[in-house]
Amino acid sequence: MERVVALKALVGSANYNLTTAESDKDYKVFVLPTFSDLYYSKVYTASIVGETIDQDYHDIRKLVSLFWKSNVNFVEVLFSSDVTINKNSWIKKSIDQIFDMKNEIAAMNIPYLYKACKGMYYSKTKYLEKGNEGTCHLVEQFGYDSKSAMHAYRIMDFIERFEQSGFKNFKSAIKYDDAGREFMIHMKNGQLTKAEYIKLAEKKMSTFEKLEKVYLQQPVNEDSKEKLENIIYLLVTESVIKELN
Repeated sequence: MERVVALKALVGSANYNLTTAESDKDYKVFVLPTFSDLYYSKVYTASIVGETIDQDYHDIRKLVSLFWKSNVNFVEVLFSSDVTINKNSWIKKSIDQIFDMKNEIAAMNIPYLYKACKGMYYSKTKYLEKGNEGTCHLVEQFGYDSKSAMHAYRIMDFIERFEQSGFKNFKSAIKYDDAGREFMIHMKNGQLTKAEYIKLAEKKMSTFEKLEKVYLQQPVNEDSKEKLENIIYLLVTESVIKELN
């Protein structure tokens, strides 16, 4: 049985106002599990890579865990500039309820958010010297992986910007205005020397480390998690009932 798409959202550079001519469009797609998925304890996932559009498919039951672990790459789904929601009223009602909670969800586990971003920073930084399959040419051209460098810097910048908003404006923390875009694209295009980038990153890291205590002291919101779990539970229940009828 073909799985029903509940939600599709644009993520990545297009969501941050950081696209360039070579940028693909990345979408995260959430599907409803089938009765077979539930019976066999299967959690569907798939990735479809196209020439200009990449799509990652996920079982919607994963949303609770992904949001609770404050994975920025998934929380941004709630602040996407291009969202498609299934028009069936019973699905749309549940997805709308989740979007109504978006600011609540973005701030429900701020300590974990910091830890997740710290992990993402080091994940990107490890490519600085050698690059990866898609960025090794940048190391040859600029002496370092400027694309991964920009992403590493962006993660630290997000932590600073989100704190400055009082943890209330996730969208403004991930999306850049034209001046911010120009600076970040300048960095991505290797227009900073490696030494200049490292000096800039070290200064940003100083702020990032000072904010660790601020983030880790923030309370977690179990009530929001429970509310989200209930919405997903009822949505999946309704989906299976309709499938079996």
